[in-house]
Amino acid sequence: MQNTKIDWCDSTINCVYGCPNGCKYCYGRVMNNRFHYCKDWKVPEWQPKHLKDFYSKKPKSIFIDSMSDIGTWEQEWFNEVVKAINDNPQHRYIALTKRSARLGELMNRCCWGRINNLWIGISVTKQDDLSILKFYNPHFLSIEPILEPINLPTNLERKTLIIGAETGNRKGKVIPQKEWIDSLVRQADEHNCVVFMKESLRKIMGDDFRQDKLPWEIEK
Repeated sequence: MQNTKIDWCDSTINCVYGCPNGCKYCYGRVMNNRFHYCKDWKVPEWQPKHLKDFYSKKPKSIFIDSMSDIGTWEQEWFNEVVKAINDNPQHRYIALTKRSARLGELMNRCCWGRINNLWIGISVTKQDDLSILKFYNPHFLSIEPILEPINLPTNLERKTLIIGAETGNRKGKVIPQKEWIDSLVRQADEHNCVVFMKESLRKIMGDDFRQDKLPWEIEK
């Protein structure tokens, strides 16, 4: 288990490294180029040695696919991680995907039945990404990095929105406008949504920077 600078969780556990999605802004690919966690970033690699990290006693909120997309995992990998999750209900778990249809298949075929204590989020960067909501109803949206103004659908009552700007020094990096975030917050408030802005937005938002309590937050 690794401590993390990600401000919406306490720690990360990665049993899979690599992702075929090919996002230009991918943080994981940059880290893999530097530290060589897997041989080919485009080919997800199963590393079961990290399963033991789930068995720590102190309750934490844990992001389980910061170096992959859970929707690209093999069924066997998914089953093993779900077993570790169900064995350790003291923690709260979070995962993100851009492949919700495939994730739905993995969940339906999981040999452990009901998956407890896991919040699934959909990664959204542009308006077109929201089309995925026609096929899957996530616990939250991770709008990071926000690359353009986004109009939220009307069926997001009481969801959680994580909003963040692109980090790093990529050529063509998008700097979000405050108006984009203000609009998202207005829409979120209309639907009683939790709003959590990442630290990457603090300077842009100034006095309007906001971090509501997250549903998976562990009481300290």
